[in-house]
Amino acid sequence: METVLELKEIYKNFGEVEVLKNINFAVNKGEVRGLVGANGAGKSTMIKIIGGVHEPTTGNIMIKGIPTKFKDPNHSMKIGISIIYQELSLVPTLTVLENMFLGREKTKGKQLLDKRFMENEYKKICERFDFDINPNIKISDLNIANRQMVEIMKAVSYNADIIIMDEPTTSLTNNEKESLFKIIKKLKEMNKTIIYISHILDEIFLNCDSVSIMRNGVIVGTYDKGELDKRKIAELMTGIEQIELKEKKDCSFAQYKEPPILQVENLNKKDVIKDISFEVYRGEVVGLAGLVGSGRTELVNLLYGLDQKDSGNIKLNDKLLNIKSPEEAIKNKIGLIPEDRKELGLILEQEIYKNSTAIQIDKMKSHGFIDKAKEIKFANSGVKELSIKIHDVRQEVRELSGGNQQKVVVSKWLGNDLDLVIYDEPTKGIDISAKEDIFKNIESFSKEGIGVIFISSDIEEVIRVSDKILVIRDGSIISTMKNDNISVQDIMNKIFNVE
Repeated sequence: METVLELKEIYKNFGEVEVLKNINFAVNKGEVRGLVGANGAGKSTMIKIIGGVHEPTTGNIMIKGIPTKFKDPNHSMKIGISIIYQELSLVPTLTVLENMFLGREKTKGKQLLDKRFMENEYKKICERFDFDINPNIKISDLNIANRQMVEIMKAVSYNADIIIMDEPTTSLTNNEKESLFKIIKKLKEMNKTIIYISHILDEIFLNCDSVSIMRNGVIVGTYDKGELDKRKIAELMTGIEQIELKEKKDCSFAQYKEPPILQVENLNKKDVIKDISFEVYRGEVVGLAGLVGSGRTELVNLLYGLDQKDSGNIKLNDKLLNIKSPEEAIKNKIGLIPEDRKELGLILEQEIYKNSTAIQIDKMKSHGFIDKAKEIKFANSGVKELSIKIHDVRQEVRELSGGNQQKVVVSKWLGNDLDLVIYDEPTKGIDISAKEDIFKNIESFSKEGIGVIFISSDIEEVIRVSDKILVIRDGSIISTMKNDNISVQDIMNKIFNVE
C-alpha cells in the first residue's frame, strides 16, 4: 500500500500550552481512516496542521514520501488536500456556483468570468456524485443542511487526493447522510484517501476501514475497525476502563400528581405548526422526535418568543403567556440551549466568564456595578459542575472545542430560577463523555423539579433521557409515547407512518 500522508513526531504548542504531543500518523491511498477523540483531544489542531492553517512546533509532514512544509492553506490545497471544516466557510451573499469556484474562477481573457464553463463543471460534479442543488440560488436562501452539502461538494470538486471531513453530518437529514455515504464510497472507488472525523460512532463503523483514537493531544492507537466496538473506543478516548454508557432512562423525577408546569393548547403557526397540544410536568423530560424539518425547532421558537403564534394558548403554571421575545421568555423562567450555539448561544470573541453570566448579569452586580469577581466565581462553579475543559475562565470562548463551548451555553442557566428549560440538539458535534455530562445536567434540572423539553435527531438519545416522547411529523404531533421499553424502531415506525 502507498502511504500518501504521514505525520512524524509532530508537536504543537500555543504559548506554554502543549496541544499535540509526538503525533505519529500515517494513512494509505484509498483508505478511509476514522479519527475520533474527546472534545479538546487535538483533532482540529492536527487537521489544521495538515491543512496549512497552523505550523507544527516541531516534527515533519510527508506527502507521498516527500518532506513538505505548508506555507498556507492554499499551498496545502495545491498539493492535493481538501478539508471540510466543521465551521462552514461559504459566503452567504454569493450563489452556490460562485461559492463552488470561489478563488479559482475560470475567466475569458483577463477579466470576464467564463460562467458557462463553470456551469458545465458544476453539472459534471452533480452527475458524478448524484448532487442536485440549483447553482444559481444564494447560500443565504439554503437551509443549514443544504449549505453543509454544498460545502462537501465544494471540497470534493477540488479533485484532491486527500479529503478530510470534520463532523460532516452534524446538520444533515437522514437522506442527506445517505447521499454523503454514497459519495464517500465513490471517492474510495476512485482511490481517494479520506480522513473522517465524527463523534457519531455508528458512522465511523459504517464508513471507515480503520480508526485512530486521540486523547489529550496524543494518538493512543490505530486499529482496524473490526478490532473495536463503541465501549472500547469510549475507554480509549477517555482513559476510563469500563466506562458507563447508559442506553435507557433509569430514573424519573416527573411529578405527575401535581398540575402540569407547561400546557400547550391548539398551537398554530401557518405552514409550520398545526394544532399542537401537550403538557410538561415538573421534573418531567419530554423528548421531541421527528425528522429535520418536521417542526421541532419551529415549536421551540414559539415557546421561546423567537417567533409568534397565529393561534392557540401557552400556559406556564396555569398562567396564560404571550411571549414575544427571548427576554420575555427568560423573565417567565424559560431557558433555551439553542441548536446553533455559535450564532445564538455564545459571543465567541468574549471571555468564558462573560458568556457564562450573560443572562444573569443583574446577579453579578455589587453596589450597582458589575462585580468581576462574582462573574469569575459563577463561571468557575459552572466549569466544575459540567467538567468544562479550559485553561482559565478568562479565555475567549472561541478557543474551546465544540463540546466545551456547548457546556458553556448550558452553564448560563445553572443557579437560575427556572421552571422550564429547552435543549435543542444539545449534543450535536460533541463527544461521548461530553454527552454524558449534558445528560447528567438534564437529570439534575429535572431532579430540581424543572420541566425539560429535549430535541435530538438521534433517537437513541431521546430514549436515553425522556420520560415521554412526542413524535412530530409535518408540524403536528402524531403520537405521544410513554418511554416504557420502546425502541428506536418503534419511534421510526411512527415517524414514517409504518403500521
